[in-house]
Amino acid sequence: MNSASRHPGPHPPARGHALVIGAGIAGLLCARVLSETFERVTLVERDHLRRDTRPRPGAPQGRHAHALQARGLQAFEELFPGLSQELTLAGAPPVDFCRDTRLQLPHGAPPPRTSGIRVQPVSRPLLEETVRRRVEDLDGVLTVDTRTVTGLIVPPTGLRVTGLRVERRSSRHARSNPAEELHADLVVDASGRGTHLPDWLTRLGLPGVPETVVDARVGYATRAYRTDPESAPAWRALFELPSPPHHPRGAVALRIEGDRLLVTLQGAGGDHPPTDAHGFESFLESLSSGLHGALRPLEPEPSVARYGRTANRRAHYHRLPRWPEGLVVLGDALCAFNPVYAQGMTIAALEAQALGQLLTSWPSESLDGLARQAQRRMARLTLWPWFLATLTDRGWADGRPPAHIRAGLRYLERWQRSVPHSPRLHRDLARVTNSLAGPATVLHPLHLAGILGPLPWVRRSRGTAPARE
Repeated sequence: MNSASRHPGPHPPARGHALVIGAGIAGLLCARVLSETFERVTLVERDHLRRDTRPRPGAPQGRHAHALQARGLQAFEELFPGLSQELTLAGAPPVDFCRDTRLQLPHGAPPPRTSGIRVQPVSRPLLEETVRRRVEDLDGVLTVDTRTVTGLIVPPTGLRVTGLRVERRSSRHARSNPAEELHADLVVDASGRGTHLPDWLTRLGLPGVPETVVDARVGYATRAYRTDPESAPAWRALFELPSPPHHPRGAVALRIEGDRLLVTLQGAGGDHPPTDAHGFESFLESLSSGLHGALRPLEPEPSVARYGRTANRRAHYHRLPRWPEGLVVLGDALCAFNPVYAQGMTIAALEAQALGQLLTSWPSESLDGLARQAQRRMARLTLWPWFLATLTDRGWADGRPPAHIRAGLRYLERWQRSVPHSPRLHRDLARVTNSLAGPATVLHPLHLAGILGPLPWVRRSRGTAPARE
């Protein structure tokens, strides 16, 4: 493949070197778009990257259920044409969200219906390895693994990041870890939840980074089951999400490659699923979706994986009074969502595309001003997904939620109550949860009239007393 086909943007690479911290999904997506406008792109990864599909230590959530949302699938396909087909050939085909999945809500499940909204259940290791091979095939892209980034390189004059200080990770018996300096025209932090960027910025004299945390105290436990054509469930995916305040338990079950059914149990408000076999089965039996019965004829794998780092965290870098030139942060390092909503990879892809568009349209060869503008754009891009994720999760907070949160939760509860009986609400809910539509869909006049009308607080706002129950 020649250089032109590797860089489908309107302009050939013109800038020098870009560094990306982290070779996970967000870092790989970022490297893909940077390859269009930089001669060289280097991914710096802490883990040793094996060329297989085993979960790696730096992605502990890799053992749990993953699926590309519909909008995320579109974005991945735009960045890597043919990726969906490649995953399909590996045994992980896309499915119709409303026809091939079972959506269990607190008040029932909508019947299957064709929607054209495609999602792609796939294991995280297969997706990451497939994307990594695509990225490393690009001209000028290099991955250096087993490297720990220890800080930013900033010249004495001016607030500008010009590179990274890194150390090679070696065995515990090594006498020293020689430090290295990597220089670049642009540095992107895509290192995930474990980012050290706030500390590095305070060392530069910047104030502490404002952060908002919404923690629903969700815990996961995941087990894989072997399937065959005779014993596999009719659905390709099942979603039963926790719903405050009375339904803290849920599950995601996905049929993925290798004839496996990956089952991730979820418990909100501290009601975490056990990891022993008996406790896992008991938790399954408590669900309303009938998942326990669907698993009964299947052979479980022996191990159960646990994960509990699920708080929503949003760092408000765009609010800092000053921002270093040459530095961009995105992915979970910027805004990390409760993984139960499957938004992380989709938002990372949209952020990468936004950065690529900004670089392509930047009017000058100098990148001065681009980094700050990028952070403001990322803040706008994550605002609606953040609200969508945290609305439900705020319902698990101790104490009585604020009035606007109670109203939002009540509206969501009424919506969910109506979905099993309304094809339009079912499809619109699927569009919103798959990042294909925003607030305008949720607040459509037909939905407002049908869902909000009976609410007591609406009646009070019209000057009438609420009816007694």
